[in-house]
Amino acid sequence: MNGFLLVALGGAIGASLRYGMGLAFTEQGGVSGAWATLTVNVLGSFILGALMGWFASREFALENTFWLFFGVGMMGAFTTFSAFSRDTVHMFMTGDVTKGLVFAGLNMVGALAAFAIGLVALKRVLA
Repeated sequence: MNGFLLVALGGAIGASLRYGMGLAFTEQGGVSGAWATLTVNVLGSFILGALMGWFASREFALENTFWLFFGVGMMGAFTTFSAFSRDTVHMFMTGDVTKGLVFAGLNMVGALAAFAIGLVALKRVLA
């Protein structure tokens, strides 16, 4: 099956699960969306880590059908934070601790700063 189609199908499921998680949090006592995001990020990172461990123990190639559907598509749409976690932990585990710390810091600061800049810029354009 075409890799793009596998990623798209998995992505549709992952995005739907993320939306459902957000609804579950807000419908159960009006919990803030930020807590749903935190839960999705941590849960998605755990699931992606578990998938990588399972695939590695079965000696699957990361480019195979299951990885594209579950790892790239489903977990990629459920949370991109899982991919960030995978990359950072990989750097730590291969001995690139400094590189991993810089990568993590740039992602955190860069993403937050980019969000804030985009928000302010759009407010000014629409004002």
